[in-house]
Amino acid sequence: MSRRVAEVLLLSGFLVLAVLLFRSTASYPESVQGSTAMYVRFLGAALGLLCTLELIFTLKKRRDDDNPPEKMNIAVNPVRFWGLFLLLVIYCAALSTLGFYLTSILFLPVSMVLLGARKPLTIVLTSGGVLLFVYFIFARLLEVSLPMGTLF
Repeated sequence: MSRRVAEVLLLSGFLVLAVLLFRSTASYPESVQGSTAMYVRFLGAALGLLCTLELIFTLKKRRDDDNPPEKMNIAVNPVRFWGLFLLLVIYCAALSTLGFYLTSILFLPVSMVLLGARKPLTIVLTSGGVLLFVYFIFARLLEVSLPMGTLF
């Protein structure tokens, strides 16, 4: 599959998702039609508009007749790609047992090392900064309940 075909298929899928997202707000209760439904409509409309623009640009882009269509390369480094994929599967599986914070404390540094980060100070500060940001913004300010583990 060429890269252009993959882009068109992906953008078309996101365009369908945008329409479904926008239309789903009709079934929301009347009490949230002015707030939550409006926000979801905005997200659907914005996604649809941006996908349409990108689809137009992709279809208008001409390829040189001298060059064959560019083949899509899913992963430049397959070991990193599949390693990160496996790590994400383990992360998702461990969330219900260990909870968000403990799982993330383990996942973030390991994924950073897998993706090429080598400085321990950078890894520790980035992981800690992300977790502090999530804690203060989502847990404290927005009061979003994050997954709690069954072990603790």
